[in-house]
Amino acid sequence: MVKKHTFNYNIFEHFVEVDNNTLKTVKKIKLSQDKKIPGMNLTSFYEENKTLNNLVNSKLKNIIESYKLKLTYCWVQQYLKNSFHTVHTHNSRGVSFVWFIEGSKKCSPLVFYDIGYPLVEVNSPKVFEFLVGRLIIFPGYIPHEVRPNTTNNRLIVSGNLV
Repeated sequence: MVKKHTFNYNIFEHFVEVDNNTLKTVKKIKLSQDKKIPGMNLTSFYEENKTLNNLVNSKLKNIIESYKLKLTYCWVQQYLKNSFHTVHTHNSRGVSFVWFIEGSKKCSPLVFYDIGYPLVEVNSPKVFEFLVGRLIIFPGYIPHEVRPNTTNNRLIVSGNLV
């Protein structure tokens, strides 16, 4: 008898409109150079912001609750021309999200890889082109990156959920 066992990893895509108030609120968040990799991108990762937490909890509430999750932490990242975010993962036991706030189709996409990348790569990367309002929800352990940005403005809100 042969038994087959399979692992599945799901990435969910939603659309959440970015209205003027949302854009203004996100753009007011103080950003600084990434402390670990200077020149990578501008971020608010190192300083919790209650205004941003409230915005995410209100704008994404129904979606987050539909997965029976809650927000644990969120931050803003801005990518100028040639800014990037190296391949990384988030909380290995949680769920993460990226919400595209401002930019254009010319901005660098969000790219996901197989678990175990770069040592294991069975499938083609999953590429999500930049579309304002696109919300991507994914297991935090999936490796992902933003390659060097091709425009002078790519603004996102990212975070972790449990």
